[in-house]
Amino acid sequence: MPEKQNYFSFWFLVLVVFLGFTLILGFLWFYNIFGTSVFINIFFLVLSLFLTTLFLILITGLTGIWFVLRKNKLPVIFQLPMALTVNYFFGFVVRAGEALGFSREKLQSNYINLTNSLVKNQDQRFWSKDILVLAPHCIQEANCPHRVTHDLNNCRKCGKCQIGNLSEIRKDIGFRLEVVTGGTAARQMVKKIKPKAIIAVACERDLMSGIQEVFPHPVLGVVNIRPQGPCFNTEVDWTELERAIKSLCKEVG
Repeated sequence: MPEKQNYFSFWFLVLVVFLGFTLILGFLWFYNIFGTSVFINIFFLVLSLFLTTLFLILITGLTGIWFVLRKNKLPVIFQLPMALTVNYFFGFVVRAGEALGFSREKLQSNYINLTNSLVKNQDQRFWSKDILVLAPHCIQEANCPHRVTHDLNNCRKCGKCQIGNLSEIRKDIGFRLEVVTGGTAARQMVKKIKPKAIIAVACERDLMSGIQEVFPHPVLGVVNIRPQGPCFNTEVDWTELERAIKSLCKEVG
């Protein structure tokens, strides 16, 4: 029930922001029609046309989301508007919700759940060699002297953290695995490797920003487990990681 309530809050915010945008647009067009100052009318006309374009993109994008979530398909005409809606409009909704006192972490989690659903429902599958799995350096045991951010082969597979297990899964399935120190390193890795799909393990904040920054790559986000708090000896949610691999990888099903 709490998860459903959180998801309801997210879509409620989407509706509020959408209606607010619609009212502003309606007011601008009303002023264009009944205003008296020619100079002001020209300014408001240009602004109205610009916002109307954004409004049409938003409507088309939301329609595309409906197609994906309800019909499990996405007509070509909706692809770009949907991507723009998810990456920019929903990002604004999360920031607006935070300003209004909603939990940022829960809103970010809802955003990740939505983008995951969109990727999965499009039923895109890739060869393992074309999939990049990004993991945060904080999943490595904090006191380990054998750092793996530059070379996974440094891992001694001692069992104190999950790096060794991840390396074994990588060998069995064949995807590319990289342990990165943060968002900048992750972006550089994506630019360097040029994967066709990405599975990212991180906290809600880093996942949301990363999904937006690597657009248009399809990304499945896996929220990490933080038994000792953020950014310290975190863990991989194996169940969610397995689901993500099965959803994207052709060799696993």
